[in-house]
Amino acid sequence: MQNYKKNVTPYGGEQENGGLYSAEDVEKLIAEKVDEALKSARAAWDKDNESKIAAERDEAARLASMSAEERAKAELTKRESAFAAEKEKYMSEKMEFEATKALAKEQLPVSFAKILAGRDETATAENIDMFKTEFFKALEQALNDRLKGRTPKTSSVVESSDPFLTGFGM
Repeated sequence: MQNYKKNVTPYGGEQENGGLYSAEDVEKLIAEKVDEALKSARAAWDKDNESKIAAERDEAARLASMSAEERAKAELTKRESAFAAEKEKYMSEKMEFEATKALAKEQLPVSFAKILAGRDETATAENIDMFKTEFFKALEQALNDRLKGRTPKTSSVVESSDPFLTGFGM
C-alpha cells in the first residue's frame, strides 16, 4: 500500500499515521471531488436547459395565439434574424482568416489576426497597414534603445603633477 504525505487532514481532525494518506484515502477524496464537480455541472446544465425550455414554451404559446398570417410573419422574421446572425459569424471568421493570411504574407505576428479583423476587407487591410507601421516603429525604437550603448565613464582620479614633466616645464 502506497502512502501519500498529507499537510492537512481532510475533515479538520488530527493527523493519523504520521501525516500520511493511504491510497484508499486519496482515491476516496478524488471521488468526492469529482462527484461534487459533476453535481454542480449538472445543476448548471439543468438550470440552463429549464430556461431554454421555458423560452420555447412561451414562444410556442405566443405563436399559437396568432393568426396564420401573423405566425408566418413572425417565423419569417425569426429565420431572417437567425440568418443574419449566422452571416455575421461567417463574415467575422472570414475576415479573421483573411487577416491571418495578410499578416503571414507581411511576416507579422499572426496572433494579432483576431484583433485586426474588420467588418470587411478594406477595413481589415487598413487595420493591418496601420498595425504594420506602428509595429515596425515600435520595433525600431526598441532596437535603437538596445543598441544605443552607454557613454564611457570618466576617471574620478585627479591628475597629480608628474615630477618628470615638471622638470621640462610642463
